[in-house]
Amino acid sequence: MRHYELVYIINPNLEAESLKEVVDKFSDIVSKSKGTVVEVNEWGKRKLAYEVKKFDKGYYVLLNFCGHPTVVKELERNLKLDDRVLKYLNIKLDEDSDPEELISKIKEKNVGKEGEGTEDSTEDEDISLEDNRDSEEE
Repeated sequence: MRHYELVYIINPNLEAESLKEVVDKFSDIVSKSKGTVVEVNEWGKRKLAYEVKKFDKGYYVLLNFCGHPTVVKELERNLKLDDRVLKYLNIKLDEDSDPEELISKIKEKNVGKEGEGTEDSTEDEDISLEDNRDSEEE
């Protein structure tokens, strides 16, 4: 299966329920088209670089999925028809990838993030940066 990444921007004026409905709609389209949803990451409301359909803000969503080209066609057709979607961009990341392997990598990554965030790890990073600067000056 091919690995794709889709970023789409939703109307920021929608209520939380409507936002969730839009996100679920596109995840379901992937699943119904015999694709596999690897990850759905909601980035939230952000300012747009320029106005799109008279909006200066948008609700960003990242959808990683695996599937065949027919999944992408169906997904893009629905993105174009849905008025709540301001813009979208779909990118093919890999020609041949295993969805189960990608899902396990993301789970490992998320587990690693939960363990981070202590003050000790930040201090270690600062020390290593200083060490690199000393070696560059010599």
